[in-house]
Amino acid sequence: MEQRLEMEGGGSLTVEPEGVRVRLTARRPADGRGLYKVWLHGERGGNFLRGTLAPEGEQLELRRALPVGELERAGCWPRFRARAVLAFPFGESGERGWYCEAHPERLLADPVLRGQTGGPMLCRRGEGGFSLAAPFRTNCPAVLEGALLLARAERWSSGLYLIWDFDAQGRPVLPPAGEKGGGRSL
Repeated sequence: MEQRLEMEGGGSLTVEPEGVRVRLTARRPADGRGLYKVWLHGERGGNFLRGTLAPEGEQLELRRALPVGELERAGCWPRFRARAVLAFPFGESGERGWYCEAHPERLLADPVLRGQTGGPMLCRRGEGGFSLAAPFRTNCPAVLEGALLLARAERWSSGLYLIWDFDAQGRPVLPPAGEKGGGRSL
């Protein structure tokens, strides 16, 4: 039986049990502030990151199906609440031009890096290339793990971000020796 929950932080989550699996569909109005992550919080303190709401027309949306056992192990089944948390704020870095790139993998030349984007990322176009950014997290694997040593860290008002620079063909750019950001292509 389908169940609809209102998410803290705005939007709704539809829960559809399908035997040993559960289909979750989260929707939230696109407010222009950034991208949101969906978290499930169980009654006994369990927390489960469900994913990032991606732009779909006029709203942000996330669709996932997963085993009930996975939710049980996380302490988020059968009873839980849902929360939408602003995870990728737009324009809070003090610099203009960042936007949500729903498919950053399309910009990258390297097939390994294309598979490591992990979903939408912040992007800023510049002269001769572009930059991608993601929040730095200690509780999950880093995006673009294959280029982690090429990232620079910047503190924004919403936290620490990793930023990678790429040339116009989508190849990672090495910073010049002793300098932050910008540089020559690999």
